[in-house]
Parts: sequence; structure tokens; C-alpha cells
Amino acid sequence: MAKFIQAVTQYGPRVELKPTAQLEKVAEWMSMRTGLNKSEILMILQEQSEAILYFNKDGVPVKLPGVGTFTPSIEGDGTFNIGFRADPALKKGINSTDAYEGEIKNRERIGWTRQQYKELWDSEHPQDPLEI
Repeated sequence: MAKFIQAVTQYGPRVELKPTAQLEKVAEWMSMRTGLNKSEILMILQEQSEAILYFNKDGVPVKLPGVGTFTPSIEGDGTFNIGFRADPALKKGINSTDAYEGEIKNRERIGWTRQQYKELWDSEHPQDPLEI
């Protein structure tokens, strides 16, 4: 029997990502909004990355209001990671009514119940019914 996660992965709504906005493009956009020139913004953004690394290497989480918190962690094998937790205001901003303007694949399936996924899955995979 198929697992519910398989149905959600295949049929559920998901964001259609566009190409990633790189540093140069972000700096240009910020320059238009702030009055700072692009080179100043590039320097600030690059130093921000260095500051996060500097403090995280010393075991200090870094909180950037409006952005989020960067926290160092370690795996069992000794590999270090930097976790990111988005600021609640950032999450609220993208979740406010009609804020998201990008494409959503399977948008019509937002809010589907397990039973609706099962019906669709089972109709297309009769040999492997969905377990809910």
C-alpha cells in the first residue's frame, strides 16, 4: 500500500520556483529602495554573511530582526550546520491575504482532505491503493 506522503508529493499544491535572485539582483533592488549605491549594499550583504559565520563559529546564534535567526548545530559525526528559522514577521508577510504572487502548481488542491487524495491516488494507482 502506498503512503499518504506519496500522494501529497505527487498531487499536492506546491510553489513553482523561479530562478534564485542572486546577490547582484538583490543589491540592485535594495539600491532602488534605499538611496544607497549598489556597491555599498553589496559590501553590507557580504559582511552580513561573514558576521553570521563569525558569531556562529563561536556558538552564538545571530538574530536579524525581520529576517530570522541563524543557529549553529552539530551532527553526530562532528559535522557542523547552520540552521535558519525565519522571523515570524517574514512568514506573516508571505501569508497575508493575496501576498504571494508566484505560481502554485495544483492550487485547486489546497485544503484537500486525506480522503480526496485517496480517491485520486486510487483511481490512478489501482494496483497500489493509498493507506490513510
